[in-house]
Amino acid sequence: MPNFNSFQELLHYCQEKHCSISEAALQYEEAYSGKNREEILSGMRVILQQMRDTVESGIHSEEKSMSGLTGGDAKRIMDFMNQPQCFLSPVEMKMIAYGLATLEENSRMKRIVACPTAGGSGSVPAALIAVEQDRQVPPEQTLKGLITAGVIGEITARRMFLSGSAAGCQAEVGVASGMAAGGLVEMMGGSPTQVVHAAAISMQNLMGLVCDPVAGLVEVPCVVRNGLSGVQASAAATMALAGIQSFVPMDEVVEAMAAVGKLMHPSLKETAEGGLAQTPSAKAFTERFKAPQTLGEIMEAKPD
Repeated sequence: MPNFNSFQELLHYCQEKHCSISEAALQYEEAYSGKNREEILSGMRVILQQMRDTVESGIHSEEKSMSGLTGGDAKRIMDFMNQPQCFLSPVEMKMIAYGLATLEENSRMKRIVACPTAGGSGSVPAALIAVEQDRQVPPEQTLKGLITAGVIGEITARRMFLSGSAAGCQAEVGVASGMAAGGLVEMMGGSPTQVVHAAAISMQNLMGLVCDPVAGLVEVPCVVRNGLSGVQASAAATMALAGIQSFVPMDEVVEAMAAVGKLMHPSLKETAEGGLAQTPSAKAFTERFKAPQTLGEIMEAKPD
């Protein structure tokens, strides 16, 4: 019976069974959930479809969040794709837009998939769906990427808490970027070793990222971080597929990230007492928005 308490154990299992990481994850889920393979895959298809639905609604919406801090930026990126000033590739632009769209929908209180958390939910769908569309990847191959992303998050969660209040934004967007990078490598036919290197490269690049939400809301800077993290994940995946390896093994990267989280000052862990949340602009908004009593007061508190 497979038991993955570390990435080293996962890779050893893949080598021993001559299987991919997504296949190893499925065998693990079958053994521990008691569900058959089709039940598991059916559930994952529902999750992937919800990601698609969230992205699709988000990229067309101009609706603002209740706070007024965010909303409409995903559509702006989609509209900008064909402009002469746009120098990024279409797939990169979609990654930005899809990450923004997911977090904007979260801020509008719409349905999303926490992956691994609400605050980090944009990275995986942004990267996987954009590449699927750009390269015409079969949906079942995208599903393997999502399963791979899931097992990366699962093993990481055994080593550290995946919440901004426990370890900063590195534990949310940082871990999500590693999940997305590994999932992309699986989608593109990379080896299990390349999957794990991609995750390690992406996660270590966001190590130390603080959680500093303006007014304590999961909007600024959370939305734009998710817009950027899918692109970073794709860069890490490309590096791994090209043969670049992480000098520090993935298990040690996770341990280091957990240690950094413990060292991080409480003011930088979702308390809105440090970082961007304490800039003059953020403090002025927070004061206006604090504890409004009526709809009129809420509207007055919104930024122009």
